[in-house]
Amino acid sequence: MPPILELTRLLNCVLAGMAVLIGAVIATGNLNIPWLVLFSAFATAALVAGGGNAVNDYFDRDIDRINRPHRPIPSGKITPRMALIIAQGLFMAGIAFTAFLNIYCFLLAILNSAVLFVYTWKLKRLGLAGNVSVGYLVGSTLLFGGLATAHLRTGPLIPSGLLVLVLMASVSTIGRELIKAIEDMRGDRKLGFKTFPLSYGVGKTATLAIRFLGVAIAISPVPYLLGIFGWLYLALLIISVVAFLVAIVIIARSRDLKAASKASLACKIGMGLGLLAFLAGTFF
Repeated sequence: MPPILELTRLLNCVLAGMAVLIGAVIATGNLNIPWLVLFSAFATAALVAGGGNAVNDYFDRDIDRINRPHRPIPSGKITPRMALIIAQGLFMAGIAFTAFLNIYCFLLAILNSAVLFVYTWKLKRLGLAGNVSVGYLVGSTLLFGGLATAHLRTGPLIPSGLLVLVLMASVSTIGRELIKAIEDMRGDRKLGFKTFPLSYGVGKTATLAIRFLGVAIAISPVPYLLGIFGWLYLALLIISVVAFLVAIVIIARSRDLKAASKASLACKIGMGLGLLAFLAGTFF
């Protein structure tokens, strides 16, 4: 893979763009969206994500020399200065694509570029603030898709169904990030990170993660109760909730690294099934 694609993590960029497209489809309730809007929204998300990944490698270059010497910067394929230039260029290019969208997308692209920079610079090493930042960034990709179609539809700026999905994605991601922090304690301790479990203990971290997952479960039936989505959404949602409950049971019964890994996987499955439920609810 060319060094620049390795630096920016091409697959992650594509996934960010796909999340935006899903948000756009859920917001409009159909696939009849102009191709320029879809392309611009996808490009903005992918480019900004790529900028975030590039600046992440810049700030992690000393750590990567030990843990990931094959990465573009420690291997010498790309200089630190070049990585910063690439990150800046991608951020600017992503923001520029919002010219084909609207002011809401322009402002959100600027905000997310700033959050990605601050996260990789400081927040990822400071525990809960970093976890919350990741939760926000995940939810904001879906939100961006909704905002990208705001000028194409009537009604609220953010449809209620999409808003619930954004909140679910954000809080469940924060819960999963806390569980992952338990899983990564050994390495984080060596690196001198001040993650939540290293600062406050595994027990408090597990309890907080369970609370965030509980919030995601609690708000998940809202679209069905409000009549936004029908029985198919509810049926798929139940499976998603079961996956989250499995994660809660695992991390509540055992707080070791192996249990945290299993709970993290269960959360990931629950999030994927939840997204599928929203897509099904949108079209059926």
